[in-house]
Amino acid sequence: MDYSGAIQVVAAQNCTAEEVVIDIDESAVDMQSRLEQNRREIPTTKNRSSVCIYRVPPGLAGISPKAIQPEIVSIGPYHHGKKELSEFQSYKWWFLDRLLWRTKRGLQDYVKAMSRLEKSTRNCYSDHHELSVSDFVEMMVLDGCFIIELFRFVCESNDDDHVVDENDREGNPILATPWLIPILTRDLLKLENQLPFSVLETLYDISRDQRKAADPKHLLDLFYSSLIPQNPITDPSALAGKSLLHFCFRPQKQSTVPNGPSTRKNKKKEPNDPSQKYCPSSESIQCTVQLRSSGIKFKPQRADSFLEINFQGSVISRCKELQIPPITINDFTTTLFINCMALEQCRQNSPTWFTTYIAFMSSLITSPRDVTFLCSDGIVTTGFSYNDQKVAKLFKKLGEKAGFNIRECYLSKQFTDVEAYYSSCRATFIRNYFSRPWSFISVLYAVFLFVLTLGQTVFSILSYINDRS
Repeated sequence: MDYSGAIQVVAAQNCTAEEVVIDIDESAVDMQSRLEQNRREIPTTKNRSSVCIYRVPPGLAGISPKAIQPEIVSIGPYHHGKKELSEFQSYKWWFLDRLLWRTKRGLQDYVKAMSRLEKSTRNCYSDHHELSVSDFVEMMVLDGCFIIELFRFVCESNDDDHVVDENDREGNPILATPWLIPILTRDLLKLENQLPFSVLETLYDISRDQRKAADPKHLLDLFYSSLIPQNPITDPSALAGKSLLHFCFRPQKQSTVPNGPSTRKNKKKEPNDPSQKYCPSSESIQCTVQLRSSGIKFKPQRADSFLEINFQGSVISRCKELQIPPITINDFTTTLFINCMALEQCRQNSPTWFTTYIAFMSSLITSPRDVTFLCSDGIVTTGFSYNDQKVAKLFKKLGEKAGFNIRECYLSKQFTDVEAYYSSCRATFIRNYFSRPWSFISVLYAVFLFVLTLGQTVFSILSYINDRS
């Protein structure tokens, strides 16, 4: 479409004789070129549906840049070619060489397979990237084979019965610097540092023992057993187009999370339970210090996932326990929290497991004193360089970015029951008269005075009755 005519009219209406006359045709051609480039860069609705690897939103990226940017190794196109990550590129070639030697397959088999996936793989990324087709395919082969061979080596190294082959020892960067493993693990869990699972699955299928049947879950088993000891999901159909980050600490089924949306629908309401009629006034609950002073006990519980939180006891029951799986707050969990929250925010109609968990925990942790109590209860453990103040500051920042609907999240019942109990008469009485030693002493003193007064009154009545008789 030619816009030069319209621009000429606007220019004629707004320019005076003293002003510089612009080249209308040249400006129109330049704008048309930029318009077409913008059309290519902005993904269409059709392409957007296949996106599964995103850029981290700026709000979350500002919490901890270290949890977003790769520290050692770049995976995928977003950070490809960065100078500060170039040193590890030679190690990728070493892992590729080991994989080719081990599998006895030619490099052309891997390149040919990735060439067929090049277009669909590009569509998995939300951001525009300038890599040529050949460079993009090379990146897919190099990064994918590195991940597969890394998983295999770490998994076999952790096996007590396995003896590392001499060919694996020579020049192996992991054996030379074992401290790389925790950093590599964090890098492989960063949202901007991912490959589509279909790429890893295809490369793994080529490199596997051809005598064994293909199963996409084998790669996940290798992933979890080597770096993250957590049960993988059980539905192979859910693997297409995803990345490794999608499968980290995710419940196998929605119903496995206590009181999730699927279980609340079928749960019968207990009669005369005030919590069933109570509606929270805000999307938060009280902090740990306030809940403890109201009679709620915090108890660590063993669970398949740290997302599983239970509140035992309603307003009218005696036992009130907030059961939370123990968790260690360190660089790994910080990376996991931020990137999983970013993934949930970027995906439309995505379950908000991590966002809800962060919102719940950030309500409990508002000060270093809250962290101290949770540590003493065995729920929170602080890692190296993480003190109580730093943990409280981290959850405060995460909580500010955790937007969610309290009535539709999987912890909706826990939010409602905890706040309903906190607002009950019983909790208010405990908070006012038994939360501090001097309050308890004053109550005992008042009871003692009441008993003395009552006794004196009884004796007076008895004495009066004896006198009359």
